Order: sequence, then structure tokens, then C-alpha cells
Amino acid sequence: MAPTSTYKSLLWGLFSGLLTALLWVISIPPFDCAEAAYIAFVPLLLWLYSRPSWRCSLLVALGCGWISWCVILIWLRHVTVVGTLSLALVLAVIFMLWLALARWIVPTLGQRKLLSRFLCFAGLAGAWVLLEWTRSWLFWGFPWAPLALSQWQRTVILQIAAWSGAYGVSFVLVLFNCCVAHTLYNRVIQRAHTFWSGWLSPDLYLAILTLSGCIYLFFQSLPPSKSTQPLFTAAVVQPYILPTLKWDTQLEQENFAILAQQTRLVSILESDLILWPEAATPWPIIGYPQMQQAVELLASEVNHPILMGNIAWHRTNDRWHNGACLVDPNTGLSGDFYIKRELVPFGEYVPAGFGFLQKFVPIGGNFIAGQDAGLISFELAGRSIQIAPLVCYEDSFPKLARQSAQAGADVFFVATNNAWYGEEGGASQHAAHSVLRAVETRRPVMRAGNGGWSGWIDSYGNIRSILQAANGSVYFRGGGSYDVFQYKKWHKQQSYYTRQGNWFVLLSAGFTLTTMLLMRQRRHWKANN
Repeated sequence: MAPTSTYKSLLWGLFSGLLTALLWVISIPPFDCAEAAYIAFVPLLLWLYSRPSWRCSLLVALGCGWISWCVILIWLRHVTVVGTLSLALVLAVIFMLWLALARWIVPTLGQRKLLSRFLCFAGLAGAWVLLEWTRSWLFWGFPWAPLALSQWQRTVILQIAAWSGAYGVSFVLVLFNCCVAHTLYNRVIQRAHTFWSGWLSPDLYLAILTLSGCIYLFFQSLPPSKSTQPLFTAAVVQPYILPTLKWDTQLEQENFAILAQQTRLVSILESDLILWPEAATPWPIIGYPQMQQAVELLASEVNHPILMGNIAWHRTNDRWHNGACLVDPNTGLSGDFYIKRELVPFGEYVPAGFGFLQKFVPIGGNFIAGQDAGLISFELAGRSIQIAPLVCYEDSFPKLARQSAQAGADVFFVATNNAWYGEEGGASQHAAHSVLRAVETRRPVMRAGNGGWSGWIDSYGNIRSILQAANGSVYFRGGGSYDVFQYKKWHKQQSYYTRQGNWFVLLSAGFTLTTMLLMRQRRHWKANN
């Protein structure tokens, strides 16, 4: 390729990459532009039809991915700027791998027959799913902000997650992008006027047919009217104590006084249960007898059980756990203590090999992860309700929610502290993951945040209640209550995804492998002809 055409191709690539980055970013919460996810990658895919050089393709992909992830994760800078930039770079490399596969496949699509082309689309969508799944365990695991997250307020397309997991939603979105890109390539760039490839546009109809299937599934999944079963009424306390002040030893008494005062205020509301956020008290409730006694006295005073995120410290062997527990007004601290299973690297522990670095959370030593669902039994009016806690960012891990649902969870409780991340989009972006987990497992999700987002989501992904201040912000000190229910259809019943797990990831791998074999076969055929 001549230098001029290479330069021109690079300019088009940069423009396409920036446009893709813009559409990708605005599709992810806190932005409410979910429809952008259906065309986010179309600009880059169209550019790939021009067969840009591999070097140019990879550089544009890396830059597009890095910019996109830096903006999506911009709230993380409040904790670590270097960590934000580094994490965004790792995620950009993963995106670059996907675009490298697209660079190999897309330029050949114009010469492919219909079925072969559709398989290639499925292969690209499947590769995206595989990379999202890989992110859930690679290094220390960071499944944050899958493409499916863009649809957190679009419950119609989300319902397939009850069968495929959120991976199925991401698959549909990428497939739609591929179909739209090829349709535009035929109509605008190639200017095909044949009935079959130009006007009928079977690629576009494949996209519409796939989306129609999701809509059909949505209507088939709707529960009968008046089929809800009340669980309980929960009151939430948002003490909104800034992390920089929360662990200040000079403010421990004052911080607990704020928590106690807000608890007394919400106890006036009609409720069966009071919720506290992550690591709610200034000292561990296990390991500090005076803290346990103070909380038990408070629960007795307000005459409400308190379900909370809290910390356990076993003094004899200096073991620290982050988790959740229940304090009953009559019997005190319950023996059920959930231990957080996915710890935050460099926040709750320092990974092996990085001993020269310090944690950014100034409490305790290295925390120890839990191994099981650790359900907490809540007794109410002769019923035993099994509550599955998820602490901090654990609701971004599909496998954890699935394990808890398999263990018999009736409802999820997410205790978190997003005050670390300022008052930008971090809280709503985090809450969107709870919507995915609710649909996947068909279980309601309650959330309690230190400063927000607090509310609850039903088992079809509908946001039923959000605690907000008078100005509409989720960031405030105060509280509120909400009535939690379950649909009778899903009472003690598990979703297909809960029972069968990541079968769709295997199917996606099959699509990708088939596509790669097609590409290899085509290359072999060209070499011999």
C-alpha cells in the first residue's frame, strides 16, 4: 500500500475508532443511551472492510479500547489513577484481540455465501463472549461492564439471560453490529443493486430476526398478573460516611453515632428488616466484643433485626474477613456469617509477588476469601427466608450469584460502599450489574450502599425502588424503605442458567472455532488455486 493511502487509511481508522469509543461509552451506565450498543462497533467494522494494515488495525484497536475503558472506569481514579490507566490498558488489549479476529474475517465477508457469512457473524459474537468470560477469571478477575450492561434498563432483551446468562445479551448485540455493518457495506460502499444482496439485505433481516426472538421470549416469560408473593419490607440506612473519614481513629465514636442515629430514624418506618451497607461499623463486629454489644443493644432498642455488611477479625490467628451478618433484637448476633468470596486486589489483600505494595484500604491485614454461598436465614412469621449476601463488587461475578442461587437463595442482598468513587457514575454503573444477576437467577436483589445506590430489583430485572434525595440524587445521608416480593412462578424454582451454567459460553466457543476453521479452509483453497 502506498504511503498516501496508508496515511488516509490511518485517518479513517482513527475517526472510526473515536466514533466507536463514543458510542461504546454512552451505551454504558450512567449514560442512558442503550441503543448505541447496537451500532457501537459498526464504524470500526466498516473500516476493516478496506483491509487496513495489521499494524494500523491493532494500534487503532488498542487506542479505541484504552480511551473507552478509561472513560467507562473514570470513577476509579478517585482511588488510584495509575491503577485506572493500567487496568484500562489491560482491557484494551483484550478488545484488541477481538478486533484482530475481526480484521482477519471481515474483509472476506463480501465474497462469502449467506450461510458462511452468518457463521462468521456468530463466530465474532462468540469470540466477544469468550473474551468477556475470560475477564471473569483472568489475573484476579474483572468481569466489570460487559456489553450486556448497556441494556440494564431495557428488560425486553435482558430476559434471554435467564437461559444464556448475560453473555447471551452481549452475543446478540455484537451479532447485530456485524449484520448492520455488512448491510451498510453492501448498500453504501459496494452500492449493490441486486435484489438479494442490495435491497433484501438478508444480513439486516438476520439482525431483526434475532432481536424479534428476544422480544418473543420476553412476552413468553411474562408472569401472570397478580402473581406476586410478598417477602418482607426492608428499611435501608445510608450513613454516607466518606472513606477518608470512616477509618479515622479519632472519629470512630462519631461515625457509629451517625449510623445509630440514622438507624433510629428509619426504624420509625414500617419494616421487617433494617439493612446496613458494607463494613458498616467502625470496628469489626466479630473480634471487638464492645462493638458487637453496641450493635446488639441498638437492634434491641429499635426492635428490628439488622442485616449488615461487616468485618470479622479472629484475634488468635489474625485472620480478617469481609462479609455480612444478621443481628436479631432478641437473640443477638446470628451464627450465620457470610465471608466474601471475591476480594479486591490491593484493596483487601496484596496478591502474591506484589509484597512491595500497600493496600489502599487502611484496615486489617490481608483478608481471607470465603469458599461457599454462606446463606443467612431470616425468620419471619413462621417462614425461613434464605438471604444470599454479595459484598462490594461481587454482584459483577455471574458465577457467585449462580452458586448462591443453587444453594437455595430466595433473595440477594448487596452491601457496598461506593463512596470511594465520588459522586459520578460509579454507583449506578455498579447497580446495573445487580440487574443482570436478578434476571440470570430469577431472584430479587436488595442493595444497600453507604451513600447510594440503594434500592431493589425484581426477578425480571425491573428496578422497583431507588432511594433518592429531594434533588433526585442517590448520594445522600438518610434512608428509606421498600417492599420486596417474588413472583410465585419462581418461588423455590431455579432458572435454566442457574441449573446449567455457562453452556452458552461453550456454544460461543463452538461458533468461533467453526469460523476459524472456515477461514483456514478458505486460505488453503486460495493457496491451491
